[in-house]
Amino acid sequence: MTDAKKQPVRNAAARRRYAERTAKRICTHCGKAPSFGASRCQACARRAYERSEHVRGLPVYGSEFTVVHAATAETLAVFEQWEDVVLCLSFAGLSFDEVEVLQEHAPMRAVLTGFS
Repeated sequence: MTDAKKQPVRNAAARRRYAERTAKRICTHCGKAPSFGASRCQACARRAYERSEHVRGLPVYGSEFTVVHAATAETLAVFEQWEDVVLCLSFAGLSFDEVEVLQEHAPMRAVLTGFS
């Protein structure tokens, strides 16, 4: 409970320190480098961006569908959506019995989508 009593004092000190640093046009994070009108210097801004969720982890790619002719084992096309596979087969006059449709996922898809 003593920490809750110190919170208003800490907030006031942080606001005062922020106001002083912005008036001097120095970085509000490190307090050393010039900020050129921004709140943080370039080094602190870069570190904050690199820690943000914009650059974390591998991107989650969608599935790919590969259409392979069953008789010749020839790859006909690769598509990103199932609807495109169906359109390809209808325009080529092929049925699902004549082709194999292979669905490929990105290697980290199951891991990354499990945490979201």
